[in-house]
Amino acid sequence: MKIRAQILCLLFLCQLQFCKAQKSQSTNALPKVENRLKGGLDYTHEALELVQRQVDGKEISLGKINTDGTIQFNLPEFDSIPLILNKFQNWFSIDSDCKDRDVFAETPFDDVSSYKYDPIFIKKYGVNIAALYPVSDEKIVSRNNNQRAILPAEATYFWFYIDRDITYKDDCIKISNRTGDAYAKISANIKFEKGWNFIEENLVDVQDVVQDDSQTTTVRTIEFKRSSPENKKVKWIIKQFKKDEEIQVLKKLYNLTPISKEQFETWAPNKLGDLSLTTKEYGNPPKGRKNKNNIHLIYANESQKKEIDLYVVDFSKSPGDAEMIDFAYAMENDGKEEKDIKPYITQYNEREKIAQLWYKVGDRMFVEASGANINAEDLWGYIKKMKLEKLP
Repeated sequence: MKIRAQILCLLFLCQLQFCKAQKSQSTNALPKVENRLKGGLDYTHEALELVQRQVDGKEISLGKINTDGTIQFNLPEFDSIPLILNKFQNWFSIDSDCKDRDVFAETPFDDVSSYKYDPIFIKKYGVNIAALYPVSDEKIVSRNNNQRAILPAEATYFWFYIDRDITYKDDCIKISNRTGDAYAKISANIKFEKGWNFIEENLVDVQDVVQDDSQTTTVRTIEFKRSSPENKKVKWIIKQFKKDEEIQVLKKLYNLTPISKEQFETWAPNKLGDLSLTTKEYGNPPKGRKNKNNIHLIYANESQKKEIDLYVVDFSKSPGDAEMIDFAYAMENDGKEEKDIKPYITQYNEREKIAQLWYKVGDRMFVEASGANINAEDLWGYIKKMKLEKLP
């Protein structure tokens, strides 16, 4: 019995050493970023957070880029991720463009829940300001559409989550709906494991095909297969999509102290011209928004049936909230000469006699207002009376 106990002890110690060696090997095998950006995206100053969004809009963390440039993936467990029932083959471009493919036909994969995470975003100052692309060649990322392989032997990669173990083998010839020509041959041969899988999309070959009418079309042969993030063929490239000056604004907002409830309430004017304050509440965000650092005010003149319902929102600590507003401004002013650009955006509903107004106050604040029985220009006149510059 004593000898048996000693043998068991030795086996346990060996197993312990093996586990330690595995852990050390895993650490040493971490993939590493190929390029290094300056400024706020220089990972040598502090680790960079890697994130993605779910179908429901919820953000999840996928890991980080360490200060030595190594990438440490920390992928969530299966039960923490809401999946989507999607036509499984579509993730691999095997869809209605495939020759002789009946998109309504039942397949063994119709009840599979899965999701493609591509690309991986880098979050800083509360905003996604760059992305991490796994590719076989850095020049792929420098192209305008980021991840398009156009030369033979070029490959791109992505993380893929699936709710079960399956083997997926499929192929198709892609046909252009406009010309009827073949433009790609796609095949997939993947043995999925339940959970996270790292997938390679490899452009195997590009051929010029001469049709009867001498028209030349390019046919691309593409293969999907499993790979590993530690594969030496994979180059991990950071691409910044926010300008340096935009990042500086985000940094400033992120580090600001938010306007307090007391400051908001002390500032709020009791009258706006001929309108009196009827409602004042803090922390109730506008519909469809999450930022609770705001004040909600309603002004009214009952005799004239005029009313202004407005929110003043503070972007500090939440600079990402400004992105949708900036996009709306860009759309509104696209193609306009500078003299025609207004500091606000308005819409007017003639039937309901309601004017809507958005006004970004510098980089820090935003006003969202609606006016009943008030036209857009008059609503802007009331907003100017608020003396927003007196807020911190």
